[in-house]
Amino acid sequence: MKNKVVLLSSGHPPKDERIFSKIGYSLNTNGYSVVICTSTEELHTIDKSILFDCFNAEKLTKREKINKFFSLLSSHLPDIIVCSEPLPILAANQFRKKIKSSCIIISDITEWYPENVAYKYQRLKKLFSYVGLYLFNIYTTNLADALIIGEAGKKKRYNLIAPFKKKEIVSYYPRLEYFPLSNRSSQKDEINLGFTGILNESRGLNKILFIMEELVKKHPRIKWKLTLVGKFLTEADEKIFFEWRSANPNLEIDFSSWHPYDQLQLKLSQVDLFLDLRELNFVFNNSLPIKIFEYMALGKPVIYSNAASLMKFFGDIPFGKLVNPAKDDEIISAIEFYLFHPDERERQGLLGRTLVEEKYQWKYCETKLLYFLEQIKRKHPS
Repeated sequence: MKNKVVLLSSGHPPKDERIFSKIGYSLNTNGYSVVICTSTEELHTIDKSILFDCFNAEKLTKREKINKFFSLLSSHLPDIIVCSEPLPILAANQFRKKIKSSCIIISDITEWYPENVAYKYQRLKKLFSYVGLYLFNIYTTNLADALIIGEAGKKKRYNLIAPFKKKEIVSYYPRLEYFPLSNRSSQKDEINLGFTGILNESRGLNKILFIMEELVKKHPRIKWKLTLVGKFLTEADEKIFFEWRSANPNLEIDFSSWHPYDQLQLKLSQVDLFLDLRELNFVFNNSLPIKIFEYMALGKPVIYSNAASLMKFFGDIPFGKLVNPAKDDEIISAIEFYLFHPDERERQGLLGRTLVEEKYQWKYCETKLLYFLEQIKRKHPS
């Protein structure tokens, strides 16, 4: 009989790439029965043999959200629950206490929590939120039986707050079959720059728009194109972008919202060079940007903010350039280098692709994930 796994999330969309296309996919194709339950939108369907039983909690209180997760768990009766945030762990623990004492709870940690919540506030509210949520994180983490963590930098915190919990690094690497190597020929008189993800100032959108303006002024004979795939979190960010777009009619812009993970490469295959000029705040400076591995898989060079996390992970990257996002001249110079050296653009892109094939693709994460689960199951026999 198959072990049933329910993946719970209070913050991610049902078909989030890590939950659905990576963890869910790997478990489903390796003998587990998988159900995904998120509280971000209503969805009841089956896709790739994975059941979606999701609800929209926009108008629910936190207690009502927990109760709804508990109700779904009581309906599906999982053997293993994987929680993507601290809040669903409360529902999972309640289910284990009341319904199925043998159930295993695993926390999947990919965010800097509570920074990702508390840092949205100011002054005293920020401080009180941080302290309260940090204590909440300690409590919920220690309710879990084991932790899977997206990167080594975040593991240090959980070694401190949950020293006796078993942990495994299961990183963000791409499923290589979804990112075939692009064969777009390099040109000297045109270039397509790309960015995917959240579209706001802290992620570098405003900086990218400014840099594009400067490049068009400096090199008017070059055919510049900008490809953006992502979403705006606020109407203000969306307004800034579309006003800027209207003011720059001579720049070709290809904008689209989120694409399914297995179709993303169709949108990105014509990009020549990827940019990510995010601010160097605590969260970004200490987090590995997931998209960089997908850009590498596509065989494209990158220009990234010189975050400490990237420099520690890669060192002096051979497949792109790390720049100070506050230094416009440095960014422009890096882009010009790839514009006027298309052969080097292609060579560095292929170096990135080779690294993904040899070290940074999801199949290696899948092996670690499955082995880790078997270890946890042996430690907690049903």
